[in-house]
Amino acid sequence: MNKKILITGAKGFVGSNVAKHFKALGYETYGIGHGGLSVEESKEIGLDFWKKDNVFIKAILEFEQTFDVIVHCGGSGSVGFSIDYPYEDFKKTIDGTLEVLEYMRVYNPNAHLIYPSSPAVQGEHPDTPIQEDYIGKPASPYGYHKKIAEDLCQSYSEKYNLKVSIIRLFSVYGNGLKKQLLWDACQKIENAKEKVIFWGTGEETRDFIHINDVLFLFDILLKKEDRFVLINGGTGNKYNIKNVVEMIRDQINPSISIAFNNQVNTGNPIYYWADTQKLKNYGFKAVKGFEQEIKNYVEWAKDLSD
Repeated sequence: MNKKILITGAKGFVGSNVAKHFKALGYETYGIGHGGLSVEESKEIGLDFWKKDNVFIKAILEFEQTFDVIVHCGGSGSVGFSIDYPYEDFKKTIDGTLEVLEYMRVYNPNAHLIYPSSPAVQGEHPDTPIQEDYIGKPASPYGYHKKIAEDLCQSYSEKYNLKVSIIRLFSVYGNGLKKQLLWDACQKIENAKEKVIFWGTGEETRDFIHINDVLFLFDILLKKEDRFVLINGGTGNKYNIKNVVEMIRDQINPSISIAFNNQVNTGNPIYYWADTQKLKNYGFKAVKGFEQEIKNYVEWAKDLSD
Protein backbone atom coordinates (compact mmCIF):
# COMPACT_ATOMS: atom_id res chain seq x y z
CA MET A 1 0.00 0.00 0.00
CA ASN A 2 1.31 3.45 -0.95
CA LYS A 3 2.27 5.84 1.79
CA LYS A 4 0.11 8.94 2.07
CA ILE A 5 1.18 12.55 2.52
CA LEU A 6 -0.88 15.62 3.37
CA ILE A 7 0.49 18.99 2.25
CA THR A 8 -1.12 22.15 3.58
CA GLY A 9 -0.59 25.22 1.40
CA ALA A 10 0.08 22.85 -1.48
CA LYS A 11 -0.47 25.52 -4.14
CA GLY A 12 2.50 27.57 -2.96
CA PHE A 13 6.08 27.31 -4.20
CA VAL A 14 7.38 25.01 -1.46
CA GLY A 15 4.11 23.07 -1.16
CA SER A 16 3.77 22.33 -4.88
CA ASN A 17 7.37 21.16 -5.10
CA VAL A 18 6.79 18.92 -2.07
CA ALA A 19 3.78 17.40 -3.84
CA LYS A 20 5.74 16.70 -7.05
CA HIS A 21 8.65 15.25 -5.10
CA PHE A 22 6.63 12.84 -2.98
CA LYS A 23 4.42 11.85 -5.90
CA ALA A 24 7.59 10.81 -7.75
CA LEU A 25 8.56 8.74 -4.69
CA GLY A 26 5.29 6.81 -4.96
CA TYR A 27 3.27 8.56 -2.27
CA GLU A 28 -0.45 9.20 -2.54
CA THR A 29 -0.62 12.98 -2.31
CA TYR A 30 -3.33 15.11 -0.66
CA GLY A 31 -3.36 18.90 -0.63
CA ILE A 32 -5.40 21.51 1.18
CA GLY A 33 -5.34 25.29 0.97
CA HIS A 34 -6.76 28.41 -0.59
CA GLY A 35 -7.69 28.76 -4.24
CA GLY A 36 -9.18 26.46 -6.80
CA LEU A 37 -7.31 23.80 -8.73
CA SER A 38 -8.76 21.85 -11.62
CA VAL A 39 -8.05 18.13 -11.82
CA GLU A 40 -5.48 18.87 -14.52
CA GLU A 41 -3.80 21.58 -12.47
CA SER A 42 -3.67 19.28 -9.45
CA LYS A 43 -1.96 16.57 -11.48
CA GLU A 44 0.57 19.08 -12.82
CA ILE A 45 1.85 19.79 -9.33
CA GLY A 46 1.73 16.14 -8.29
CA LEU A 47 -1.49 16.13 -6.27
CA ASP A 48 -3.85 13.18 -6.35
CA PHE A 49 -6.46 15.04 -4.30
CA TRP A 50 -6.98 18.76 -3.67
CA LYS A 51 -9.32 20.41 -1.19
CA LYS A 52 -9.99 24.14 -1.32
CA ASP A 53 -10.44 24.99 2.34
CA ASN A 54 -8.86 26.51 5.43
CA VAL A 55 -6.63 24.21 7.45
CA PHE A 56 -9.23 22.92 9.90
CA ILE A 57 -9.48 19.53 11.61
CA LYS A 58 -12.92 19.07 10.07
CA ALA A 59 -11.58 19.71 6.56
CA ILE A 60 -8.67 17.29 7.02
CA LEU A 61 -11.01 14.58 8.33
CA GLU A 62 -13.09 14.86 5.17
CA PHE A 63 -10.24 13.17 3.27
CA GLU A 64 -11.03 10.06 5.35
CA GLN A 65 -7.36 9.05 5.33
CA THR A 66 -4.55 8.33 7.75
CA PHE A 67 -1.35 10.06 6.68
CA ASP A 68 2.23 8.88 7.07
CA VAL A 69 3.66 12.37 6.54
CA ILE A 70 2.21 15.86 6.94
CA VAL A 71 4.11 18.85 5.53
CA HIS A 72 2.53 22.01 6.91
CA CYS A 73 3.35 24.75 4.39
CA GLY A 74 0.10 26.64 5.04
CA GLY A 75 0.16 30.00 6.79
CA SER A 76 1.48 33.47 6.15
CA GLY A 77 4.59 33.79 4.01
CA SER A 78 5.25 37.51 4.08
CA VAL A 79 6.88 39.86 6.56
CA GLY A 80 5.17 42.80 4.87
CA PHE A 81 1.74 41.19 5.19
CA SER A 82 2.34 40.52 8.89
CA ILE A 83 3.21 44.18 9.50
CA ASP A 84 0.14 45.47 7.64
CA TYR A 85 -2.25 42.78 8.86
CA PRO A 86 -0.93 41.29 12.13
CA TYR A 87 -4.27 39.81 13.18
CA GLU A 88 -4.76 37.98 9.88
CA ASP A 89 -1.13 36.81 9.94
CA PHE A 90 -1.60 35.41 13.45
CA LYS A 91 -4.73 33.52 12.40
CA LYS A 92 -3.08 32.11 9.28
CA THR A 93 0.11 30.96 10.95
CA ILE A 94 -0.85 29.95 14.48
CA ASP A 95 -4.43 28.74 14.15
CA GLY A 96 -3.57 26.54 11.18
CA THR A 97 -0.59 25.01 13.00
CA LEU A 98 -2.69 24.29 16.08
CA GLU A 99 -5.37 22.62 13.92
CA VAL A 100 -2.76 20.32 12.34
CA LEU A 101 -1.22 19.40 15.70
CA GLU A 102 -4.57 18.73 17.35
CA TYR A 103 -5.64 16.67 14.33
CA MET A 104 -2.49 14.57 14.76
CA ARG A 105 -2.95 14.21 18.52
CA VAL A 106 -6.52 12.97 18.27
CA TYR A 107 -6.73 11.21 14.91
CA ASN A 108 -3.30 10.62 13.39
CA PRO A 109 -0.61 10.34 16.12
CA ASN A 110 1.79 8.24 14.04
CA ALA A 111 2.25 10.82 11.29
CA HIS A 112 5.58 12.62 10.92
CA LEU A 113 5.04 16.39 10.75
CA ILE A 114 7.51 18.57 8.86
CA TYR A 115 7.02 22.25 9.60
CA PRO A 116 8.90 24.77 7.43
CA SER A 117 9.67 27.68 9.73
CA SER A 118 12.02 30.64 9.35
CA PRO A 119 15.11 32.23 10.91
CA ALA A 120 12.81 35.25 11.34
CA VAL A 121 12.05 33.73 14.77
CA GLN A 122 15.53 34.85 15.85
CA GLY A 123 15.48 38.35 14.37
CA GLU A 124 18.59 40.54 14.18
CA HIS A 125 21.95 38.77 14.43
CA PRO A 126 25.57 39.77 13.92
CA ASP A 127 27.19 38.97 10.55
CA THR A 128 28.05 35.42 11.64
CA PRO A 129 26.34 32.04 11.09
CA ILE A 130 23.09 31.71 13.07
CA GLN A 131 22.95 28.61 15.27
CA GLU A 132 19.64 26.92 15.98
CA ASP A 133 19.90 27.54 19.74
CA TYR A 134 20.52 31.29 19.40
CA ILE A 135 17.82 33.14 21.34
CA GLY A 136 17.03 36.39 19.58
CA LYS A 137 14.11 38.77 19.29
CA PRO A 138 11.91 38.63 16.18
CA ALA A 139 11.89 41.83 14.14
CA SER A 140 8.34 41.41 12.77
CA PRO A 141 4.94 39.95 13.66
CA TYR A 142 5.78 37.25 11.11
CA GLY A 143 8.78 36.20 13.20
CA TYR A 144 6.84 36.26 16.47
CA HIS A 145 4.05 34.18 14.96
CA LYS A 146 6.46 31.61 13.54
CA LYS A 147 8.08 31.37 16.98
CA ILE A 148 4.73 30.68 18.63
CA ALA A 149 4.03 28.01 15.99
CA GLU A 150 7.41 26.42 16.71
CA ASP A 151 6.67 26.39 20.45
CA LEU A 152 3.31 24.72 19.79
CA CYS A 153 5.05 22.05 17.71
CA GLN A 154 7.60 21.37 20.45
CA SER A 155 4.92 21.31 23.14
CA TYR A 156 2.79 18.78 21.28
CA SER A 157 5.81 16.65 20.47
CA GLU A 158 6.94 16.52 24.10
CA LYS A 159 3.51 16.15 25.75
CA TYR A 160 1.90 13.79 23.25
CA ASN A 161 4.96 12.05 21.76
CA LEU A 162 4.29 13.33 18.24
CA LYS A 163 7.08 13.15 15.69
CA VAL A 164 7.85 16.69 14.55
CA SER A 165 10.66 18.18 12.46
CA ILE A 166 10.95 21.96 12.27
CA ILE A 167 13.13 23.34 9.48
CA ARG A 168 14.03 27.01 9.56
CA LEU A 169 14.24 27.64 5.85
CA PHE A 170 16.48 30.50 4.82
CA SER A 171 16.02 32.02 1.32
CA VAL A 172 14.46 29.23 -0.73
CA TYR A 173 14.62 29.70 -4.50
CA GLY A 174 14.33 27.79 -7.76
CA ASN A 175 12.49 27.82 -11.06
CA GLY A 176 8.80 28.47 -10.47
CA LEU A 177 9.25 31.04 -7.68
CA LYS A 178 7.33 34.20 -8.60
CA LYS A 179 7.95 36.41 -5.59
CA GLN A 180 10.71 37.80 -3.38
CA LEU A 181 14.09 39.26 -4.36
CA LEU A 182 15.11 37.13 -7.34
CA TRP A 183 11.75 37.39 -9.09
CA ASP A 184 11.40 41.11 -8.37
CA ALA A 185 14.92 41.80 -9.61
CA CYS A 186 14.32 39.89 -12.85
CA GLN A 187 11.09 41.79 -13.51
CA LYS A 188 12.47 45.23 -12.67
CA ILE A 189 15.66 44.83 -14.67
CA GLU A 190 13.86 43.28 -17.64
CA ASN A 191 11.52 46.28 -17.82
CA ALA A 192 14.06 49.00 -17.02
CA LYS A 193 15.52 51.47 -19.48
CA GLU A 194 18.48 52.87 -17.57
CA LYS A 195 18.32 52.44 -13.80
CA VAL A 196 16.68 50.25 -11.14
CA ILE A 197 16.43 51.21 -7.45
CA PHE A 198 16.14 48.55 -4.74
CA TRP A 199 15.30 48.73 -1.02
CA GLY A 200 18.04 48.82 1.58
CA THR A 201 21.77 49.38 1.27
CA GLY A 202 22.67 46.35 -0.81
CA GLU A 203 25.02 45.18 1.95
CA GLU A 204 22.38 42.90 3.48
CA THR A 205 23.20 39.20 3.26
CA ARG A 206 21.09 36.13 2.61
CA ASP A 207 21.70 32.39 2.58
CA PHE A 208 20.05 30.96 -0.55
CA ILE A 209 19.00 27.31 -0.61
CA HIS A 210 17.61 25.65 -3.73
CA ILE A 211 14.23 23.94 -3.44
CA ASN A 212 15.80 20.62 -4.56
CA ASP A 213 18.16 20.76 -1.59
CA VAL A 214 15.22 21.52 0.71
CA LEU A 215 13.48 18.37 -0.52
CA PHE A 216 16.69 16.38 -0.04
CA LEU A 217 16.74 17.58 3.58
CA PHE A 218 13.11 16.51 4.01
CA ASP A 219 14.06 13.02 2.83
CA ILE A 220 16.88 12.86 5.38
CA LEU A 221 14.66 13.93 8.25
CA LEU A 222 11.96 11.39 7.42
CA LYS A 223 14.54 8.65 7.96
CA LYS A 224 15.55 9.90 11.42
CA GLU A 225 14.12 8.39 14.59
CA ASP A 226 14.18 11.59 16.68
CA ARG A 227 10.76 12.56 18.01
CA PHE A 228 11.59 16.27 17.80
CA VAL A 229 14.06 18.05 15.54
CA LEU A 230 14.74 21.75 15.05
CA ILE A 231 17.26 22.42 12.32
CA ASN A 232 18.43 25.15 9.97
CA GLY A 233 17.60 24.84 6.31
CA GLY A 234 20.45 26.72 4.65
CA THR A 235 23.76 26.18 2.91
CA GLY A 236 26.13 28.08 5.19
CA ASN A 237 27.01 30.45 2.33
CA LYS A 238 26.12 34.14 2.53
CA TYR A 239 25.52 36.35 -0.47
CA ASN A 240 25.54 40.12 -0.52
CA ILE A 241 22.24 41.44 -1.98
CA LYS A 242 24.03 43.98 -4.18
CA ASN A 243 26.14 41.23 -5.73
CA VAL A 244 23.09 39.03 -6.32
CA VAL A 245 21.21 41.83 -8.05
CA GLU A 246 24.25 42.63 -10.18
CA MET A 247 24.55 38.96 -11.18
CA ILE A 248 20.98 39.09 -12.41
CA ARG A 249 21.54 42.46 -14.13
CA ASP A 250 24.64 41.21 -15.94
CA GLN A 251 22.69 38.30 -17.37
CA ILE A 252 19.66 40.31 -18.49
CA ASN A 253 21.02 43.73 -19.44
CA PRO A 254 24.53 44.77 -18.33
CA SER A 255 23.86 48.42 -19.27
CA ILE A 256 21.28 48.88 -16.49
CA SER A 257 22.47 50.89 -13.48
CA ILE A 258 21.71 49.46 -10.01
CA ALA A 259 21.13 51.66 -6.96
CA PHE A 260 19.75 51.27 -3.42
CA ASN A 261 17.54 53.71 -1.51
CA ASN A 262 19.38 53.17 1.81
CA GLN A 263 16.06 52.91 3.64
CA VAL A 264 15.45 50.29 6.30
CA ASN A 265 13.22 47.47 5.09
CA THR A 266 11.13 47.17 8.26
CA GLY A 267 10.96 43.68 9.73
CA ASN A 268 13.75 42.21 7.62
CA PRO A 269 17.01 41.67 9.52
CA ILE A 270 20.23 42.73 7.84
CA TYR A 271 22.09 39.43 8.07
CA TYR A 272 20.76 35.92 7.44
CA TRP A 273 23.40 33.21 7.32
CA ALA A 274 22.86 29.63 8.52
CA ASP A 275 25.16 27.68 10.78
CA THR A 276 25.25 24.22 9.17
CA GLN A 277 27.05 22.06 11.73
CA LYS A 278 23.86 20.30 12.76
CA LEU A 279 22.97 19.79 9.11
CA LYS A 280 26.34 18.19 8.47
CA ASN A 281 25.84 15.88 11.45
CA TYR A 282 22.59 14.76 9.80
CA GLY A 283 24.41 13.94 6.58
CA PHE A 284 23.18 16.94 4.60
CA LYS A 285 25.23 18.91 2.11
CA ALA A 286 23.69 21.24 -0.46
CA VAL A 287 24.17 19.98 -4.02
CA LYS A 288 22.91 22.97 -5.99
CA GLY A 289 25.45 25.75 -6.53
CA PHE A 290 23.95 29.24 -6.30
CA GLU A 291 25.95 30.83 -9.15
CA GLN A 292 24.81 28.21 -11.67
CA GLU A 293 21.27 27.97 -10.39
CA ILE A 294 20.80 31.75 -10.46
CA LYS A 295 21.66 31.59 -14.16
CA ASN A 296 19.07 28.87 -14.65
CA TYR A 297 16.51 30.91 -12.73
CA VAL A 298 17.10 34.05 -14.79
CA GLU A 299 16.77 32.05 -18.02
CA TRP A 300 13.49 30.59 -16.76
CA ALA A 301 12.18 34.06 -15.81
CA LYS A 302 13.24 35.53 -19.18
CA ASP A 303 11.48 32.72 -21.05
CA LEU A 304 8.25 33.57 -19.23
CA SER A 305 8.39 37.18 -20.35
CA ASP A 306 9.20 36.43 -24.01
